[in-house]
Amino acid sequence: MKKHLIFTIACLAVCLLPFAGMAVRPTTTSTENKAMSEFPGLKTKDGAWNSDFFQEFEEYFQEHFAFRNELVYADAKIQTSVFQVSNVDTVIYGTDGWLYYTSTLEDYLGTGRMSNRQIYNLVHNISLVRQYVEEKGSDFLLAVPPNKNTLYGEHMPYYNSYIVDQVHNVDLLAPKLEEMGVPYADLLGLFRNEDEELYLKRDSHWNGKGAVLAYNCIMDALEYDHEDYKDTSVTRAKEEDGDLNRMLYTFYGEKELNYYYETEQKHSYINDAKSVEDVWIETEGGTGNGTLLMFRDSFGNTLIPLLADQFDKAWFTKEVPYGLENLMEQYHPETVLLEKVERNLWEYITMPPIISAMETELPRIEESLESDTTISMESLDYDFNYYKISGELEEAIMKEETDIFVKVNDVCYKAYHTGSNGYEIYVKKEKIQTWPAELEALTEDRGVCRSVQTKRIEKGE
Repeated sequence: MKKHLIFTIACLAVCLLPFAGMAVRPTTTSTENKAMSEFPGLKTKDGAWNSDFFQEFEEYFQEHFAFRNELVYADAKIQTSVFQVSNVDTVIYGTDGWLYYTSTLEDYLGTGRMSNRQIYNLVHNISLVRQYVEEKGSDFLLAVPPNKNTLYGEHMPYYNSYIVDQVHNVDLLAPKLEEMGVPYADLLGLFRNEDEELYLKRDSHWNGKGAVLAYNCIMDALEYDHEDYKDTSVTRAKEEDGDLNRMLYTFYGEKELNYYYETEQKHSYINDAKSVEDVWIETEGGTGNGTLLMFRDSFGNTLIPLLADQFDKAWFTKEVPYGLENLMEQYHPETVLLEKVERNLWEYITMPPIISAMETELPRIEESLESDTTISMESLDYDFNYYKISGELEEAIMKEETDIFVKVNDVCYKAYHTGSNGYEIYVKKEKIQTWPAELEALTEDRGVCRSVQTKRIEKGE
């Protein structure tokens, strides 16, 4: 009986330790990319009782209980060492200690492959952005870093039998970009031709040497003079704590070797940015290539120091969707670079960059069709200075490379293609002066133009 009592007390003590320990050692830092919650108040700002107090307290406790990071690490270590699996759903535990981002799994298996129509839509949208940028007198370039398992899939665990298509979206993208005349840096071809592993084992990104390789590819594609760092001294140090490493093992995972180039930095920040992780960064002090506006994701973290040294001024943003028109009107960059990792290519057909739709001559309409095409008009959520006119076309009237136009009163615009059969345009509100607005959706395929839907919309409807 006494042994049972001791055992029960010991179990209760272990269970209460994370709660009781919050008084002396609460968890105050997290490896997750979000702000930690604050202790909830009993009352709301307007003085009413907080009906969500217990729900908010539960969230607070889950993030702050004592020894949280240590316990998460211990569990992860047991799961990976004994069972060879990850204990977090955002990380895949591969062979030889390799870690992968779970969000890349569909791309790797081929289950998330875009249709030919969707690839066409993606490149069509980028080509509209290229046209807009070049008409403003700026150079344009697209860069797509490959997913880690697109290049180094041999370390993926037990998934080979589930692969349904070994052709990746990024494989289909390059030839279509070339066909449609969109300038791009061929990072996929470049990295595939390298025998050396240039991505980190415990991070989702390239290593220091891979970053320099990608940077040179971008500058070469732009045909700009630049420092190539071929004669720069390089050291290796076991200091890299990768993003996947932190997700899985919190702050206690083993660090890995990375390459570090011994360079003298020319540029400096001119805004209040603290690091390359910031959403908006402004730099000056680089030399030789005018000004740069770069829309980037986390792969841009290691590119920023390299690129910023090559431009007199540079602006780097992580915003999505891209507020391209506003930023170009404000900064007038001489170069615009779009960088987006393979796994997020879908964003170009779900959240295309915000620019005023490109006007075009009205095609000669061969016929009008009765269809289930939809048309809607609303203020753009991301920027209320624009109207978004959008809809879906009936699948039966769409072909692989059917183009879509939207006529607003007497002005015809090239439309972004969204999803498989959707479309949308952004029009600044001051451009529409006549109400009710006469809207018309049109398609063009092999020179044949058809009107597929019309609609009248009152102002404010």
